[in-house]
Amino acid sequence: MKRLLSKEHLASWVILFILLSAWAIFHVWTRHMNTELGYKITSQQALKQRLMSDNMALRLEISTLKSSKRLEHIAKDELGMNMPKPEQVVYLWLDE
Repeated sequence: MKRLLSKEHLASWVILFILLSAWAIFHVWTRHMNTELGYKITSQQALKQRLMSDNMALRLEISTLKSSKRLEHIAKDELGMNMPKPEQVVYLWLDE
């Protein structure tokens, strides 16, 4: 009676099984990494959007704080300053 699997065939089947198993594990791992990277990219994009929104809000706040009307109000009301009289103004000329 002939044996179904000889030693030579058994070794070939074992090697084939190992190669297919390695390929399957690699395939599952790469899909998992792809999904994980997708989640990380999405979270980083959300963070970027939030930071850009915060940046726009801060730029608006800076422009409000630097407004000449606000500075004039602080100078007059809080610091007791007045507009300079013409004789108090000193002009500096820069020679180049």
